[in-house]
Amino acid sequence: MSIEFIKVSKKFSGTSALSDISFRIEAGTACGYIGPNGAGKTTTAKIIVGLEKADSGSIIVGGKNAATQLDDIKNTVGYVPETPKLYDSLTPVETISMAAMLRKYDKRKALDRLAQLSEIFNFGESLAKPAGGLSKGTRQKVVLAMALAFNPSILVLDEPTDGLDVQAVHSLRLIIQKFTERGGTVFYSSHLLDVVEGLCSTVIFLDHGKIAGTYRKEDFEGKRGYLENALIETIGAGNERQLINAFFQDAV
Repeated sequence: MSIEFIKVSKKFSGTSALSDISFRIEAGTACGYIGPNGAGKTTTAKIIVGLEKADSGSIIVGGKNAATQLDDIKNTVGYVPETPKLYDSLTPVETISMAAMLRKYDKRKALDRLAQLSEIFNFGESLAKPAGGLSKGTRQKVVLAMALAFNPSILVLDEPTDGLDVQAVHSLRLIIQKFTERGGTVFYSSHLLDVVEGLCSTVIFLDHGKIAGTYRKEDFEGKRGYLENALIETIGAGNERQLINAFFQDAV
């Protein structure tokens, strides 16, 4: 299922978060969505999953228009938000059970998938513990499991590695690779380049709500530092080096 934005704009209190952006992510591919804090990455992710509405433009997900077929789209998407929220009093098992009921999804199947994912991400001992007592990294693993448990066709991941240990990051990379091989589509929002460089066939740079550059795998594959240099050139580090030199000069 593809994801397409056509001239999408969004403002909050008169301030532009997204300005006339257009892109397309083909089914069976992963797209890295990179930019500094405040660039509009989270707003884009929320629009895809229906938590925000665009002021103008069109969002087509799997051939369906988000303006008129949002419920159909939601059932196909697994979402990891930038700031995940869990009910502190509920265990992961209870959380998945409740989500399955709300989504009208087979509870037993969801719990079986949760058990598999807890083994992959190594949090099986926390399945029966209330979320309020879990570490940040374990909570992130639970949220990832929730995104994957209901057999989505699309993954919308907003800073999904935040708080994860090295092993969990590696497992997530393998999951994304297998997910796209099986025809799944991934929108991967981050301000980091290291993971998306190895996973994504397309990388989009976003700056101040506008697309500053789009790069294909053939542009950066095997070229160490290419995307980092491109990011600095397109988004601009300005007089960063001079400022840093001045900072340390003043400390002498």
